[in-house]
Amino acid sequence: MSFKRLALICLLANSSQLYAQPLAFITNQLDNNVAVIDLKTNQVIKSITVKGKPVGVAVNHQLNQVYISTPQGEGFTVLDIKSLTAGKKVKVGGATVGIAASPDGKRIFVADWYENTVSIFKADNLQLEKKLTVGKSPSGLVVSPDSRWLYVANRMDNSVSKIDLKSLSIKKTSTVGEHPFGISLDKKGLRLYTANVESNDISVVNAKTLKLIKHIKVGGRPYALAFALDGKRLFVTNQDDYSVSVIDTQSLKEIKQIEVGDKPEGISTHTDDRHVYVANWFDGTVSVIDAKTLSVVETITTGEGSRAFGDFISR
Repeated sequence: MSFKRLALICLLANSSQLYAQPLAFITNQLDNNVAVIDLKTNQVIKSITVKGKPVGVAVNHQLNQVYISTPQGEGFTVLDIKSLTAGKKVKVGGATVGIAASPDGKRIFVADWYENTVSIFKADNLQLEKKLTVGKSPSGLVVSPDSRWLYVANRMDNSVSKIDLKSLSIKKTSTVGEHPFGISLDKKGLRLYTANVESNDISVVNAKTLKLIKHIKVGGRPYALAFALDGKRLFVTNQDDYSVSVIDTQSLKEIKQIEVGDKPEGISTHTDDRHVYVANWFDGTVSVIDAKTLSVVETITTGEGSRAFGDFISR
């Protein structure tokens, strides 16, 4: 084998290792970029320019793409996970914040804060399939594990809507707490959890019927949620308390508050199901929490205005 060929193989191997998953994609709203963290080293390996004040993140694990919502760009930008580059920009409407991808990789869902709509796009060609009017100021979005149902948190209506993804129609809307923003669904698709910014609590809802099961008090202005340890623990960012609440999902009680950075917002869990990553908006950092010890084990500097609202970890 020639020296040049050997050198090329080594270069490609090193490049592949550099961008090996899992990766975290952190939107830095004030920097107009996305910081990419290698979760094997917890180091930022690249910053990708995304204009339009990026906020929301959704990973399409099937297509190796990441979708970044841009409230001032009136849509979202597509990132390629393998090359870590920005691609097509897709127009949606007024101010896009919440964004999600279906587990089967076939659809992208985008919530428009001002137009009170959710737009449904086909992931393979980025064409609009349908736009649905929901409640006021839709924010958080989550799709059921079987890609059959979409749940939407309507912040200003204090409600959650359930959308049938076969008929592309709203099946039911129910009241939760005051100003729900982040929304999560357990891995079996049985229980829905909403972070209610104004009532400082979490609503636990039956995902099938949308009937309220319980309200759980947490810290000040809860924003987003993530599960860990096989769904036994739910972690909630509290914007005004510099903290993350830990909820036992069996007893449905808060068991601890963990101090993190200033104005924690986005939160996602590592593929190891143990380490939870928290984006601190005012600090421009990400706190790493060990879900077993319930302590912060590392802090990563990411950029100005780190928000990362949504599912931001690839696998």
